[in-house]
Amino acid sequence: MDDALQAPGLTVQERPAKGLAARLEGILVVDESSQCLVVRKAGRHIDVAWPPGFAAAVREGTIVLIDASEQTVAKLGDTIVVGGGYVAPSAAHATSCTGSARVFAASSVQLL
Repeated sequence: MDDALQAPGLTVQERPAKGLAARLEGILVVDESSQCLVVRKAGRHIDVAWPPGFAAAVREGTIVLIDASEQTVAKLGDTIVVGGGYVAPSAAHATSCTGSARVFAASSVQLL
């Protein structure tokens, strides 16, 4: 039964990030210590401030990232490319799920 699987937390922006041109490529994973959805790159977990309306959900027994229209963007283990940049959580109009001093404020997300 999938009842034990719960959607992790995530950092979500209240307002969309603008003017950020960095690129983050990594794997969508759950940070075990914080139970937050993050991107793993080169062994590091990066707290992403997802665009407004994004959420984590459990669909067909898998943790997925969904957008504001509830469409699946990516699932756990997928390699994704996130456009945006590193900022303080306050600059992303967000509260860091992992407690990080800096988050990657996402302006776009796509599967690789």
